[in-house]
Amino acid sequence: MPERHRDHRARRSGPLILCLSVLSVTLCPIVRPTEASDSSTQPTDAGVDWILSHPTTAPSTKPTTNQISPLVDSHPAKTRTGTITLSDGTKLTGEISTTTDKPLRVFDENAKQYTDVPFDQVVSIKASVLWERDEKEWQFKLSGSDEKVYSGKTYPARETSYTITTADGNKISGSIAAPIYFKSGDQRKIFILHKRDKGEVGQTVKQLLYVDRIDLDQK
Repeated sequence: MPERHRDHRARRSGPLILCLSVLSVTLCPIVRPTEASDSSTQPTDAGVDWILSHPTTAPSTKPTTNQISPLVDSHPAKTRTGTITLSDGTKLTGEISTTTDKPLRVFDENAKQYTDVPFDQVVSIKASVLWERDEKEWQFKLSGSDEKVYSGKTYPARETSYTITTADGNKISGSIAAPIYFKSGDQRKIFILHKRDKGEVGQTVKQLLYVDRIDLDQK
């Protein structure tokens, strides 16, 4: 074949090869390695997960048979006998525990540091209400608007600090975020110790119950 014919066919086939290459890249699926879920690679705290999955818009410390954590029955925590006293004077005596192998972590806002207190060293926990009041409910005036108007309704809110007394007589005060599990016979309850509590619209401050005191029996 003459040289000029071979050059002419090469020039014609060049764009065709380029088009086929682009087409194959476009149609070929891009295969990526499976991305592992963050939840599978990071340690989790079952008690904290339960707290986060149940917002405090409901009275979390109110004695109830609803929304009881399955951990009350399933986790093998070391229970202790004692009495829980609620803000309305209700006393509950039975087995008390917290998240398995987790100490009560107290944050001292003045010292800006955390102190871990093993649950088996706790003698008592006493709540101190820093403030409580009825907050106004604000709603957006119109859909998509940034302007808010007072709905005419209120909800109770509270900020609480706790003082833990240990077996050696030490006292540690500050904010706590921890579940407290209670069991007595067939009765199961969960109470949440946390810094701030928010009730439902229409509730009063007195209706927003909280754990006032926990006294644990000593061996």
